[in-house]
Amino acid sequence: MGGPLDLEQLLRGYAERRAELDRAGVAFVSDINDLEAERFSKSVLLMAIERRNRRDLPLTIYINSGGGSVGAGLAMMEMMARVRRQYGLVIQTVVTGYAYSMGAILFQAGDRRVMGQFSTLMLHGTQWMLVGEDEKVFKDYLKLATHYQGVIGNLFAQRTGLHDAAWWRDFIYNGRDKFLSPQECLELRLVDEVMSYEFAPGNDQPRVERP
Repeated sequence: MGGPLDLEQLLRGYAERRAELDRAGVAFVSDINDLEAERFSKSVLLMAIERRNRRDLPLTIYINSGGGSVGAGLAMMEMMARVRRQYGLVIQTVVTGYAYSMGAILFQAGDRRVMGQFSTLMLHGTQWMLVGEDEKVFKDYLKLATHYQGVIGNLFAQRTGLHDAAWWRDFIYNGRDKFLSPQECLELRLVDEVMSYEFAPGNDQPRVERP
């Protein structure tokens, strides 16, 4: 069984790898919750400070996420927008596998959005857990649902330039999960590039598809 020295070496190794990723301008997103949002925001801010006004050194956010908290995800998007504006940076978001629910929304915050050929996006209505008196809970739910549907509808309309906010609200919040392939995402302008790989012997170069 490992002792204190083994644990210290493990932690030191993790810290060194974390520092290397920060220097490379790379962050990873999986679960989206308040703790992750705080960690992510601090990391992105530090990377942005080191790259002030270096548009040739983009930040890359890799997303492999089943979603999570709407509030936490929007906080992460706010930080991305802040460092982009304040430090003159380019941010690239990359889906490696899947980006569901809030993960798919976070994906839209990148200046350049990239998916692999095996990746999937999923959009659906939000779920809430509210506690309180019946009448108050129903009113609070209606207020929250209306607010966030408006926010997300406007985001997709502006980001894609395709359809208006009402169309996107109906598309996302009609009660059914929308699993979207890379090709469907290209057609809806939810992605800028799809990286396809040819697995024939001696040919491992990616093929890029764009809208």
